[in-house]
Amino acid sequence: MIDDRLLADWERESAARARLRDSLPASWRNDPRPNMDVVRELYIEAMFRLKHEPEVRSIAIGDDDR
Repeated sequence: MIDDRLLADWERESAARARLRDSLPASWRNDPRPNMDVVRELYIEAMFRLKHEPEVRSIAIGDDDR
């Protein structure tokens, strides 16, 4: 028996990554340099994680609750 409980999540994340891939400039998508495909995928994964992680409030120097 196949457990497909995570299938919907995987499909949604896969589609989000595909949209990010499609949004890259043509110069990035068609770059022939060696290992550029790795660079593209790392960038896509970083952007995906930034968009899907809970927002973290950065604390500026000088912020004090006292």
